[in-house]
Amino acid sequence: MYIVAVNLVVDPKDADNFAERIKQHAKNSLTQDGCLGFSVSRDHDNPASFHLWEVYKDAAAFEAHKAADFMAEFGKFAGPLLKNRVLATGNLIV
Repeated sequence: MYIVAVNLVVDPKDADNFAERIKQHAKNSLTQDGCLGFSVSRDHDNPASFHLWEVYKDAAAFEAHKAADFMAEFGKFAGPLLKNRVLATGNLIV
């Protein structure tokens, strides 16, 4: 399995709006054949920080996710709001 861990930080004034929109993004992602899981949490200490844990069948499924129409739409929404983005990928070992 191909794992993607992402931390997204937005301006605190945008955090509630972002939270609602990321919920829909997760639902959209879970409709994709190669997406096996898509979880989002909101940081306890910084509610403008969001942690995503995405699980894909393989790297090709993640590439398909990145190419999805809804991903482009989410990118247009989220891009201007993001203050910081950290992405890490790896293969599941346990």
